[in-house]
Amino acid sequence: MIEKILLDEHSRMKLNVYGKLLILPPGEYILDNLRENLDSYLSLARLKKILFSIQEDLEKINHIQLLTNKNKLCINDQLIQYMQYQNFLSTESVPYKLLISILTEKDTDLASFCSRNFISRSTCFRQTKKLAEYLKDYQITLNLSNLTLNGSEMLIRIIFFNFFWFVSLGESLNDVAFSTEIEQLIYKHEGNDLKNRFEIGKKQAKLHCIISLLRMKSGHPTDIYECSSDSFIPSETSLDFFYDFFEIASLPLDILEVNSLFYLFYYWPLLSSNQNINLPLVRHAYDRPTNEIKPLLEDFDEHCQKYIASFDFEHEPALYLNIYLSILNFSLFKQNIPLTTLFISSYIEVKYPLLRILTNKIEGYWKKVANRKKYTWLKPCVKELSFIQACLLYPHYSQIEDNYKLKVGFVNVSEHLISSEILNLGEKIPFVDIERITMPITKEYDFLILGSPLLIPEGLESSKYTVLDFSRYGNFETELYQELLEAHHAKLLNLTKHV
Repeated sequence: MIEKILLDEHSRMKLNVYGKLLILPPGEYILDNLRENLDSYLSLARLKKILFSIQEDLEKINHIQLLTNKNKLCINDQLIQYMQYQNFLSTESVPYKLLISILTEKDTDLASFCSRNFISRSTCFRQTKKLAEYLKDYQITLNLSNLTLNGSEMLIRIIFFNFFWFVSLGESLNDVAFSTEIEQLIYKHEGNDLKNRFEIGKKQAKLHCIISLLRMKSGHPTDIYECSSDSFIPSETSLDFFYDFFEIASLPLDILEVNSLFYLFYYWPLLSSNQNINLPLVRHAYDRPTNEIKPLLEDFDEHCQKYIASFDFEHEPALYLNIYLSILNFSLFKQNIPLTTLFISSYIEVKYPLLRILTNKIEGYWKKVANRKKYTWLKPCVKELSFIQACLLYPHYSQIEDNYKLKVGFVNVSEHLISSEILNLGEKIPFVDIERITMPITKEYDFLILGSPLLIPEGLESSKYTVLDFSRYGNFETELYQELLEAHHAKLLNLTKHV
């Protein structure tokens, strides 16, 4: 999704072609024959033009030579990764440069921005149309003429963070005002008593601080008080860092801005593990007597155990609290909120077909809750809330939901060691349910592992079985896992195609 927001058609085409180049075996390829190698629908002339443009980009990034003087294409291990090239194209895009300009107030107006980037006003309007539509989904208006954003200030800051973090991990702002000072300040205050303060990642903390300080300095104060009257600042917290932080921009300490930053530090990001440094803070917030979300989460937990799956929340506190954070964040803004997961939602849905089933089950619950008078604010959020919760629960759901596992029958071979290896492998794979069987086969299986081609049942599709090939035994685990993965994916696609 993010490439549709930031990249124009030509850049998306370059990214598409580059992705196909990366799956070619290493070697040299004659350009005139390349259309067949890439299975491309582009004309040869257009394809060559795109390749020459990719070559120019690679030279800027890492002096990589893709094309040789002999009209050939050279594929080797020096090519950068797909995501690295996507991020480069994103940083060069008009919408991305516009976001930086708006945040830093680098340009006084649209004419100044267009002049500095050597584009026309019409090009700017055309190439930022998708960005404007994306912002509108979160009730934020892009005023191109004045280079301003209007809407919830907290959401505006989060959107800035999402784009700059997803594309460059914040490095696009390394040269802006206050960047160096904030980085030095973070390291200065990272004494023994504060060593865990920024464990969410100093780069993330630095990026939040830069965005907040630039927005404050340009007259855009936080509106967190409109979202919540609660304090997100842990009790007995020293504010020494924040006194120094505001002094960087010659501003007085603002406790609302401090509250805003603590929310962004500790409550906006999801917990990565049960050992996450944020977990005790989130747990403390969850256990507060005034927590209005707690009964809702307990009701959701009960619904899950009864109608979806028996999630072991007791031994997975990070998972449980992440579900809490997902509800908390939507409840604060009472509308859809910008999540970086949605930048790659289309890839996730293709990769994990079962996710759609889980999302639908969760969505059914939240639709009912949204009809309650107290929770009508949920109605516009149900779809995205259900999706993010499905993403959180999926790794556990796919392991405990037997109906969606791949039922594998293994016709034993004489070598005990090999048989044991195969069974051990199958038992280690969460989405596989494997058992030894004998001929004739009396039960129905999704996939068969056979010790000989003589055992293949008549009429069985080739995608439904594999025969152990001892000539390639040295790598059989990897190949078998890949075949099981493909068979499982095919099963899920078949189950979800009518969902």
